[in-house]
Amino acid sequence: MRWTLAAASALLAATLWLPSHAASPEGSGAAPAAAPAADAITFEQYRDWRLHFIERRQAQIAKQLAASDLTPARKDRLEQQKAYYDWFAGLSSDERDRRFRERFDLIDANHDGKIDQAERAAWREKQHARYRRETASDARR
Repeated sequence: MRWTLAAASALLAATLWLPSHAASPEGSGAAPAAAPAADAITFEQYRDWRLHFIERRQAQIAKQLAASDLTPARKDRLEQQKAYYDWFAGLSSDERDRRFRERFDLIDANHDGKIDQAERAAWREKQHARYRRETASDARR
């Protein structure tokens, strides 16, 4: 039971951490074409960055899973992450775009159709605060 809780907490932590970066293409290895001319990014740039991020993350996880010295806990966590990204990549483009649009609209606080640096910073802080609360709650259990 404790192992399951630890694995679920790790997956939750990764899931919460990664979306906070989803609003931040700068400094994240995004393709140069996704970099906006100004500070703000459009939905199309956000979507392209997320698709690129998913592909990169799948490749990173596959490489890590190939390591021979993985602990069972690490292997389990990587397999859970792999399942999430494989599931997400397997969605239809319409369904992925719908999910991307929902997240984009949450980040775009002023609803001007672009996410600026202030909105990205606010989103990251909101995600970090949520992660801290959930981690503290898990620790008390």
